[in-house]
Amino acid sequence: MLDELAIDVAQEKSRHKEELSDVRLQHEKEVLGVGARYEKELRGLHEDKNRTEEEIRSQLRNEKARTRELVQKLQLEQTAQLQGKMAEIEAQQRATEKSFQEITPGKMRQGQLGS
Repeated sequence: MLDELAIDVAQEKSRHKEELSDVRLQHEKEVLGVGARYEKELRGLHEDKNRTEEEIRSQLRNEKARTRELVQKLQLEQTAQLQGKMAEIEAQQRATEKSFQEITPGKMRQGQLGS
């Protein structure tokens, strides 16, 4: 009877160790599963971050290019306006010189030029 009791206790102890081992193994699997899910989610977040950063860089490059285009266009427009003004001033200068030349010889004959 003591032998049977000892055998039962040994069997119970062995079964308990197996159950404990199974529980530990299951726990380890769960821990690994959670870790894998977190790593997968973290990789996804990094990919999203990298994609977003590249989109922002691309937008910045596009905005810089657009700004350069607008500055060049503005400079061309301003140059054209200045050239137009310069042409007007030169035309006025020529007209003034012509008028002056027409008036000056008449005054010189009459002795009105000078003091």
